[in-house]
Amino acid sequence: MGAILGDDTARYLFNATQVRTPLPLTRGQRVDFVPGADLQATEIFVLQAVASPTQAGQSVSQGGPFDLGRVIQRTFTAIRANAAIFFGASTVLVGVPSVVMGMGQTRMVETASGSSFLAFFGGFFLYLVGAFMLQGVVVKTAVNSFNGKATLSSEAMETAVRMFLPLLGLGIVAGIGTGLAFLLLIVPGIIVAVMWSVAAPAVVIEKRGVFESLQRSRDLTRGYRWHVFGLMVIYVILSWIIGAAVGGISLATGGGFMEGSAITWVNVATNVIINILSGVVASVGVAALYYELRTVKEGAGPEVLAAIFD
Repeated sequence: MGAILGDDTARYLFNATQVRTPLPLTRGQRVDFVPGADLQATEIFVLQAVASPTQAGQSVSQGGPFDLGRVIQRTFTAIRANAAIFFGASTVLVGVPSVVMGMGQTRMVETASGSSFLAFFGGFFLYLVGAFMLQGVVVKTAVNSFNGKATLSSEAMETAVRMFLPLLGLGIVAGIGTGLAFLLLIVPGIIVAVMWSVAAPAVVIEKRGVFESLQRSRDLTRGYRWHVFGLMVIYVILSWIIGAAVGGISLATGGGFMEGSAITWVNVATNVIINILSGVVASVGVAALYYELRTVKEGAGPEVLAAIFD
């Protein structure tokens, strides 16, 4: 049994079964952990080893092995802790445009009028804008949550507004690049998607430019791309499960589960719910992946990532 002094000055107790690094813990080491109930520390791993006398002044950049389970745990822990902000923002930024888009699509099937086309494409445009703003909200709030800091809704929205144009530029460039890669072959497209998977957090957290963020993502994922690909597969499967569950409810209540177009209000509601849920899970998952990569490759602990926001 041991104790960790948290950055919040609280003392967290732990036992050896919660240590996730082969190195023995030594007094004075920096560690990362997930706070549990009753001030218990779980999922502990070393961020920085204690410097020996011959290494005084030298920093240690390695933070332990990459852990998919830790990324997933951080994802859903952050969602649980910030559900009001995440789902509130996703409902406004993604859900409302999805309703407008779904209404337009329904009317296009029924009447194909000019107003229906306007509603569909207007909703689609608002959906794209909202999706980029949602990334700003989620990344800001999620990384603060990983650092044990609370985020106000106003802070998160301010970040979303400030980072909208850089994120939009990133989305355009990354979308074109990934699309061209997929046109060549499926495998190059997947490789590009994996390499650029954490570019958005680099924009929001490190305030880098579009192309600099893409390069930053390439550097962070180098050596861990199979891990990142595995994580992407897990999230894709999870999105299918969410879609199937919500679609099953739609089918049970009279909606068309297999139709390609939204022909009932049930289908519209189904698509809205799926977009809201998948938007939150995907954005928080990317933030958790970025946090893990920086910790593992650079030993960047909470104090480093928190300072970038200040």
